[in-house]
Amino acid sequence: MRLANGWPNMEDLRLETDRLIIRNWKESDIEPYAELSADLEVMTFIGDGAARTTDYARTFVHQMMTLYEERGWIRFAVEHKESGDFMGFCGFELVDGVLDYGWRYARKYWGGGYGSEAAIAVLELGRNRFSLKNIQSKSYTENVGSVRIMEKMGLSFLHESTENDRRVVHYGFPDEAAAAEE
Repeated sequence: MRLANGWPNMEDLRLETDRLIIRNWKESDIEPYAELSADLEVMTFIGDGAARTTDYARTFVHQMMTLYEERGWIRFAVEHKESGDFMGFCGFELVDGVLDYGWRYARKYWGGGYGSEAAIAVLELGRNRFSLKNIQSKSYTENVGSVRIMEKMGLSFLHESTENDRRVVHYGFPDEAAAAEE
């Protein structure tokens, strides 16, 4: 992993791995993100499993662009380095005082190790550049791919819960999770 252009200012943030470019969002991401979010197979493991609209995608992209300017850490856009195609996102969102670490990718990029590659790089960025703590990730238990990504990132099982009548596993760094509860 390397940061292109160093760190002169947040506008220059561009994280590169062997196969990926991790960056802020841009207007041209709205259409491919809308396609990804309308794919019912992609959305099976997201919330209620419903497809999302183009308006949802537009709002999400604009929200990420605004949050990027305000604080720097977001759910970053992920681009395939060789083709330049938008693949999905990976990053952080503050949910009930916990930094939820999540990702979502177009189906054609599933199973190629891209999710783990981005997750490990963005985790390092979050911890080292932004000093983020109490990072946790969760997934429906049947989403084996996401559970494997959490394990490859070095996260540990914390607990299980239920959402939308489905079992959810929560992973994180146990010491940080315990400290946050104190």
